[in-house]
Amino acid sequence: MSAWLGLLILAALATPLWIAISRSNELFVIDVADGVPRAVRGRLPQRLLDDLADVVRRPRLASARFKVVVEDRRARLVVTRGEVPATQLQQLRNVVGTYPVAAIRAGGRAR
Repeated sequence: MSAWLGLLILAALATPLWIAISRSNELFVIDVADGVPRAVRGRLPQRLLDDLADVVRRPRLASARFKVVVEDRRARLVVTRGEVPATQLQQLRNVVGTYPVAAIRAGGRAR
């Protein structure tokens, strides 16, 4: 019984560390509901959020979640939930690609 308790305690202590490591390269997370994006986590310039809102409005994206991570010193968009049409996904990637990582990190909390 004590071995199971030890494993349970180890798992409880390792979980926050695993979450922190998995989010270490994450810049921000956006949740889209009925064509309206909302910043869930992270910092981004308001202008970037406005540009993303223009893309998810036409055609209206029902529900999705995506995050922007740093990969090879560039911002990369990753869809984590929902279905995004290929053309709209490319437009989202193009919008994110126009912003350097430093500008995204310097952005404040979105309104």
